[in-house]
Amino acid sequence: MEFNIYNLLIIVGIIQGFLFTIIVAFSKKYHSRSTFYLVALIFCYSLGNLMYIIPDIGLMSLLDMYAYLYIPLAAIDGPIIYFYVIYFLYPKRKAKWLEKSIFLPFIIALLFTFYFRVQVLLGNHTVDPINPNYRTLVLFTEMFSVVFSIILLGILVYKTIHFEKESQTFNKEIVRNDIKWLKITLIIIWLFTFLWAYLTVRNMYIKSGQVVFYSLWLGLAVMIYWLGHVGIYKYGIISDRQKIRNYIDKDLSASIKDSLSTDNPISNHKNEYIEALENLLIHEKKYLDSNLTLESVSETLNISPSYLSRIVHSELNTSFPDYLNSFRIKEAERYLRNPEFSKYTITAIGLEAGFNSKSSFYEVFKKATGKTPLTYKNEKLSN
Repeated sequence: MEFNIYNLLIIVGIIQGFLFTIIVAFSKKYHSRSTFYLVALIFCYSLGNLMYIIPDIGLMSLLDMYAYLYIPLAAIDGPIIYFYVIYFLYPKRKAKWLEKSIFLPFIIALLFTFYFRVQVLLGNHTVDPINPNYRTLVLFTEMFSVVFSIILLGILVYKTIHFEKESQTFNKEIVRNDIKWLKITLIIIWLFTFLWAYLTVRNMYIKSGQVVFYSLWLGLAVMIYWLGHVGIYKYGIISDRQKIRNYIDKDLSASIKDSLSTDNPISNHKNEYIEALENLLIHEKKYLDSNLTLESVSETLNISPSYLSRIVHSELNTSFPDYLNSFRIKEAERYLRNPEFSKYTITAIGLEAGFNSKSSFYEVFKKATGKTPLTYKNEKLSN
């Protein structure tokens, strides 16, 4: 066997990918359509790297690998990524028949692969050299998969950008999570697909030696790690936020609304814009919108931002950002001191309270209370 630092790193990534697949697949916490496709994608990436690393380290010749182990995984990676992204963005969406048909190329390639493999096992075809028809099938599958994946990834990048624009409109019935990480991930995979295309074409036409695919395999190893950790982390946050929101809507909405009115007694003010602002924040719960700004509120109230800022300062003796964050802090405090929410992450609580990131939540909360959200939570629950 021949080992170097590159294939050792790739092997570590393969092992990690298989372990992740087993752990998540048997965990009830992560049962959803999006995580199913995430696990399937990581498994396929790991299995694909394993197929090609076996001949690279000398356990089997490349021809034997194609004859006995090869699976056309390249044809299924794109469709799996497509459905992972779709179900991550739209968990309740139902797939159309046209969308499901993107798995047909993989199914066809797999059937032909098994046909040729059976012929080899029966002795109808020799392994060396590989049957010309089988070689053509492998090359065609690789090239088709490259082009198909580039098209699917382009569609997904467009869909994530469109989803990001849609998310700017606040809807308290829908949990909208930050998907910047997903857009960046898709673009990186897209770039790796172009690298894959270049290496495949070069390998077809340059006959002087084997083209080293280490850059692609190492990229897949890194992507396995990234998707396994960040993908599950992001799913966990969305899942926690949805559970928090369901609980609030079902059992606590009335008490929270009453409490916010008590904690922020602004209804005695005569200014009509302050009353309108009160209606937006308390009754419509607009403070839960992490994209809410002085400009967007002033546009809703049909006044200038500078005038709204002045009347908030004069009537309430505070700045607009501090006033807005006071609602979010009180919302977060209710979650943090409630035992029902003890199992949810601090990040999910902060985002569900209206903050746009974990860092801003910690910063604003500590400035207002003198404690970090975690310290506050531990103290209240222990008491």
